Amino acid sequence: DLEKMLPFTERRRAFRPIPRFPTTDRDLALVVDVDVPAERVRSIIRSFPQVSEVSLFDVYQGRPVPEGKKSLAFAVRYQAPDRTLTDKEVGKVRGRIISQLEKVLDAKVRQAE
Repeated sequence: DLEKMLPFTERRRAFRPIPRFPTTDRDLALVVDVDVPAERVRSIIRSFPQVSEVSLFDVYQGRPVPEGKKSLAFAVRYQAPDRTLTDKEVGKVRGRIISQLEKVLDAKVRQAE
């Protein structure tokens, strides 16, 4: 009976309008304790309103990362709904994100070797 099955097959699609203002992408590599879940770090980064997307692209353990630590690298996309963010604004948000991660997770920005 097709009539009874149709309500179970309908899919509602949610659409977002194409953003009017461009994004700015920056990578952020952090060193955290090995037992800190990447999702916990991602959720803190994503909690900032100017961050539209966050994706983990690298997990590394080994030299030169200290024993008991790991490096997590994220691609962070910044965007405002009402204007184009300047490099200075993105830098300020990035600084606040790093401060929050340092405070909550004792994370450190991984320096390039």
